[in-house]
Amino acid sequence: RFGSGRIRLTVWQNLIVSDIDAADIDAAKAAIEALGLSWQASSIRAGLIACTGNTGCKFAASDTKGHALKIADHVEARVALDTPVNVHLTGCHHSCAQHYIGDIGLIGTKVADEEEELEGYHIHVGGGYGEEQALARELFRDVKAADAPAVIEKMLAGYMAKRANKDESFHAFTNRQSLEELQTTFDVTAGAAS
Repeated sequence: RFGSGRIRLTVWQNLIVSDIDAADIDAAKAAIEALGLSWQASSIRAGLIACTGNTGCKFAASDTKGHALKIADHVEARVALDTPVNVHLTGCHHSCAQHYIGDIGLIGTKVADEEEELEGYHIHVGGGYGEEQALARELFRDVKAADAPAVIEKMLAGYMAKRANKDESFHAFTNRQSLEELQTTFDVTAGAAS
């Protein structure tokens, strides 16, 4: 209705509506919001990627899409993140969301609870691509999905408080420290630590 009729898909699971006249920008934004979508992304949502998860894939151990939204909602309300951080949630060993190259990568698993197995994640840090190629290192094991938003919050808050300077990326921050130093910096309590 507002652009050239073309929509482009990005590797970040976003849509780009191109060729909108400047006079129609506000109307296009309102129409997007009326659909229940957003035309802008916070620093956490801008880098959030999730595979289909167990709602559409028989291999996935967790509801990655649902958990990604919970992480975004939780973190946006609590951490004033001033730079995008790539958070990748993947449901199984096929790693469709490539958790191993995210700044923070979560791979779905089942976590033993008192009487049942719950959805959960192993959390990795420090992955990268391009000039910052690296495979992420496992930082925490068996984090319950319900606890993942608070764990990610502590990780991002720890990064914001203790980075060398405003220009230090999460990738650089995590890769200059040992896993033990990061666990201390992120102050995540027992049950989430490896």
